[in-house]
Amino acid sequence: MPSKRAKALTFGQHLTIVGSRMFLGALTGAIRLTRGAQPEGWRTIRYGLHREEVLDHLPARTPEQHAPIVFIHGGGWMMGSTDTYSHDLLFLAEAGYPIFNVEYPKAPEHMHPRILFAVFQALGFIRANFPEAEAVHLMGDSAGGNLAVMAALLTEHPEFLEAVNPGLRVASLPKVLSVTSIYGVLDRHTSITGFPGGDTMIESYAGPGALGETVDAAHSITPMDLTFKSHPPCLLVCGDNDPLLASQHLYAARLKREGFPVTEHVYPGGIHGFFNFPESAPKAACRKDILAFLNATSER
Repeated sequence: MPSKRAKALTFGQHLTIVGSRMFLGALTGAIRLTRGAQPEGWRTIRYGLHREEVLDHLPARTPEQHAPIVFIHGGGWMMGSTDTYSHDLLFLAEAGYPIFNVEYPKAPEHMHPRILFAVFQALGFIRANFPEAEAVHLMGDSAGGNLAVMAALLTEHPEFLEAVNPGLRVASLPKVLSVTSIYGVLDRHTSITGFPGGDTMIESYAGPGALGETVDAAHSITPMDLTFKSHPPCLLVCGDNDPLLASQHLYAARLKREGFPVTEHVYPGGIHGFFNFPESAPKAACRKDILAFLNATSER
């Protein structure tokens, strides 16, 4: 159920999108060459009719089983793919967490709330077909961090969910035990002004109405746009050289101010995308902090 665009993107914005997709495609190819074949055990499953409505599933690699992780990849809502994360997420399976790595249709061809619609379709599919997924942890990086937090909030607030997916019952979805945002897009204003190409990214996702100082319900695309009365335990992680750090700080401060459970970590030397890049000190620290958080929020 895509929304309607008020005006077309400019030629320059289309060039930005094409250039970004070409750059990420080249980077993805380099990552694949460096890491080699996808690790054994991953299985691709279709959850919807669109060609990108698929997910990759990896069972836990330990006898002890924890609640699954539903991971949503980044890429500015416009690009990216699940397969570049197949190595990065192994540490979760090796710690006993089954993984569902969700693919989704991309903007600007598929605008808000179409991508969130796909995320909830995937969550409903997981809940219906995997008995161990009665409760899950949501996680994502960059735009995927945005989608993970938004999905967590909408699951907690049926009135928000109705605006995105009319008729969807919360009871058909897994319970959200926690949500982790890895350098996520959590605030529109700082993402528009502080992230390179942020205005084009936001407009491609939700149209020009999402660029205003204030927005209506149809363009409330970040957690900072919403007024909520509950929030699952939240982990926010980011590098100190990331343009989205300001977005994270704003959201962490708000959650603390309003009394919601939040843990924040900032890694020296970390840049945007470090979680999906080759091994580094920020990446190693992030994995350790994620596991500590998950182990502390296994029941809710």
